[in-house]
Formats: sequence, C-alpha cells, structure tokens
Amino acid sequence: MSDKVYDVEKGSSKGDLDIEVTPHDERVVDGETEDPHMHRALKGRHVSMIAIAGTLGTGLFLGSGKAIANGGPVGAVVGYAIVGCLVGLMMYALGEMMVYDPSAGGFIEFSARYVDPALGFAMGWQFWFQTAMTAPTEVVAASIIIQYWDDAQNHLAIYVTVILICMVAINMAGVKYFGEFEFWFAFIKVITIIGLCIMCLVVDLGGAPDRDRRGFRYWRDTPFNSDYLDLTPPAKARFLGFWAVLTQAAFSYGGMEGLASICLEAENPRKTMRTAVRAIFYRIVLLYIVSLWLVGMCISPKDPNLLQANDADSGTAAQSPFVVVITTSGIKVLDHIINAVVLTSAFSSGNEFLYSSSRALFMLAQEGQAPRIFSKVLKNGVPIYSLAFTSLFSLLAYLNCGAGGASEAFNWLSGITTLGSMLTWCGVAITHTRFARGMKAQGVSRDTLPFKSFLMPWGSWVVLVSFVIIIFFSGWTSVKPFSASDFFSTYINIPFVFILFGAWKVLKRTKYVPLMEMDVTSHYVEGSVVRSKFS
Repeated sequence: MSDKVYDVEKGSSKGDLDIEVTPHDERVVDGETEDPHMHRALKGRHVSMIAIAGTLGTGLFLGSGKAIANGGPVGAVVGYAIVGCLVGLMMYALGEMMVYDPSAGGFIEFSARYVDPALGFAMGWQFWFQTAMTAPTEVVAASIIIQYWDDAQNHLAIYVTVILICMVAINMAGVKYFGEFEFWFAFIKVITIIGLCIMCLVVDLGGAPDRDRRGFRYWRDTPFNSDYLDLTPPAKARFLGFWAVLTQAAFSYGGMEGLASICLEAENPRKTMRTAVRAIFYRIVLLYIVSLWLVGMCISPKDPNLLQANDADSGTAAQSPFVVVITTSGIKVLDHIINAVVLTSAFSSGNEFLYSSSRALFMLAQEGQAPRIFSKVLKNGVPIYSLAFTSLFSLLAYLNCGAGGASEAFNWLSGITTLGSMLTWCGVAITHTRFARGMKAQGVSRDTLPFKSFLMPWGSWVVLVSFVIIIFFSGWTSVKPFSASDFFSTYINIPFVFILFGAWKVLKRTKYVPLMEMDVTSHYVEGSVVRSKFS
C-alpha cells in the first residue's frame, strides 16, 4: 500500500481492474469543481426514510396475500420473521463494510477487493439485472392495482406508458428531487402501514361494521395451510406451503441491499449510512411482521376473495389483502383510499429500483467492467446513458398487455427478481466473511469499524447457508409437473452468475485475493464526491 491517502471512489486497489486513483490533495469536493460528478444531495432524512420504506411496495401490499393463502396466518408470520432475521443479518454485514468505507463501488467493489475481481464483476451485473427486472415488476403491479377501478384490458398499455414516463422523468431530474420525492412517498407508506395496523386491530376486535370479533380464530382453526396444492398427507402440504412463504418473503424484502447504491450520493455518508442500517430493524419488525400478523388475524387463508386475488390463472387484477379485509368487513370508501396508497407505493418502489439499477451500471463502468460511456454524468449528477439503457428494460412491463394478463407477467418477473435478491445476499455474506478474515489475519481490530454488530462475522455464515438452501428448493413446484417458463424464471439467475464469473476470470485472468494481500484499509475522504471517468 502507498503512503498516500486515496479518494474513496478510487475503485479496487488491485491492478487487474485498471482503475484510476485520486490523491487526497486532488480530491473533488462537491460544489468546488466543474468536472462531471455525482452530487451528494441526499440528506440524512432522505436516506433514513428510504432505508425504512424506500423499496416497500408490492412485496407487502400484494405479496403478503399470497403468503397468507399459501402458508396460513401463522406460517406467513413465521416465514417472514425467519427471512427478516436473515436479511437483517445480511444488512448488518453490509453495513459494517459500507460504513467503514462508503465507497462508490459498494458491495461490487468490496467483493472484488476482498474475494476476487471476477466476483465483483458477477455481483455487479447480477445486481444490475435484478434491479432492472424489478422496476418493470413494480410497474406491472401498479397496473394490476389500477385494475381495481378499471378492468378494461385495452387501457393497460396507457397506464404502463404513463407510469414509465413519470419514473424516467423523476430520475432525470436529479438526485435532489429524487430524494425529496422518495422521502414523502416513503413517509406516506409508513403512515399508511401504521394506520392499517390500527384498522386491522379494530376489525379483529369486532369494531368493524360487521361486528365480527375474530380474535385468534384463524390462527387457531387454520394456522398452516393443510391443503396446499392438494398435497397429501396434510403434514407435507403444511410444510411445503410454509416453504413457499420463504421465497415470497424474499421477494418482499428484495431491494434492501440497494441501500449501498446511494452511498455515492449521500451527504455525510458514514453518519447517514450508519443510521440507515440501524433503521432496517424497525422496517422488518413494524412494517412487515406486525402488519402481516394483524392482517392474518382478520382474514381466513381460505377466504374466496383472497384466493381469487392470488389466482395466477385469472388474468385479472390482484387485490391487496388489506383491501380484502376492508371490503369483507363492510367498511365503505376506505378500500379506494388504501388502494390509491398501494398504487403510489408500487410506483415509488419501481422508481427506486430504476435508480438503483442505473447507479449499478454507473459503478460497473467506473470499475472498468462495463463500457465507459455508461459513466458519463450530466451537470445535475445523473448518469444519463446508464439511466437510458436501464430504462429500456422497464419496457418489459408491456408483457402485462399480452394474452397472459397481468398476473402471469407479474409472477414471471417476480420469479426472476426473487432469486436475484437471494444471490446478491449470498454474495454479500461471502464478501463479509472474507473481509472479517482479512482483518483478523492482518491484525486489524474490529474496534476500528465505525459500525459493528456483535452478531458478526458468524451471522454472515448463517445468511450464506440459509439462502443457499432456500435458493435450491425455491423452484420445486416447477419441476413436478415440469413447467419450462416457471423453471426458467426461477433459476435463470444461477447460470447467469456463473457464466459472468467464469468469463471475467478467464478473460482477465483474475486471482483469488490472499488474506495477507487483501486491502482492508478505508479509503474514504470526508467531503469527497465521485468523478465521472468518461472522457
């Protein structure tokens, strides 16, 4: 290592990636240069609110209904709690590295620095692919919600077009306006979830117009789904129904790791990232587990309205389980209000995934792992070509307008993105275990970390082993009877990642980073911003 202090955004220290470095005395400080650079315009309140509710969208508002129908009310809560704990551990592992060195490359750079540059290449493109596919998934979900009011199939293309134009326009406006938009919509999501929890509690206690005091009736009568896919014996159906909840929960929690994407545009990133990672706990406990617990007390998993809302073969609009509770309990008007909020949530979530995917492509270009043109930045800090290229993949939302209908398009795209999230989480876990071993081997105390968890590094091993098992069995329903489309959407990411890893390793002849040669120092410089390397 050189004695010079380098800018955080320098990329990997290894020569394999051919990344330029910027000495400390030449670093770029926001507002003091005309060079194209990313703007650190995301304030602490923006980052914290995005961390709590930024990617909160269809996973909870729509997907939770499928979780209750598949696993039963108890199975849904337990499944979401298990996956929530695993995702929380993953975020603490990522948080240790991210707060220590809030560099532009995020886990893309960390995996190259601590494991192998080929892993950084594979993880970067996998994350870009995952987020690029999730954006149209949220657009499809938004159009599904609109069908609650307008079920005319020939209007779907219009709705999809309007949503896509608005998403691109917000991302084009610059990160300052993006952050403000996401802050207020995230605030609406949080207030809505709190309100829905109170409403479900009132309904459960018999305060709704139907005066039906449900209590723990459904938890007692059908805690798990004994009829899942008509499997026998019932014990097998209950277990596999519960297992289906795990993959559904993974889809719901997907996108949390995207918090690393905003490091390069966050004001005072060490402080804001530390606060944001800690906020993940409240997001998991309050926004997911408590709300799913309460809604599961208010509706039977065998309710025909809930089953119809999750019927993949119906080709019609899927409803939020919260809306089903409102309509079945006799509450007037509120269903339209909640559905409108769910619509904004899906739009906001898609907007953030478009942001994350464009920044991932920008990072790859900065690292020399994508065409350099994708690192070009406008004066307002927007990576224009990365955003434009990524936006093209959002056009997949028009699958919604095909013969299969909205439900088929949503299920196909969500299958791709669910596995993508879990693969990214496994990559983060692998990277963190190597980071911890490298620090130990070089005698660097964990006390030097600005943010650390007592659960690490053992928590990373739990994350890795658990998600490998869930990934392996995630597509079992597509095997018997065999469904090519379902199998493809479930497992396509796995060969994609291995091909990326192998191709870059062979092409660039990268090497596994030895523990004693690992760069475990922090390169962050206060006040520095990210220069575009496009020329």
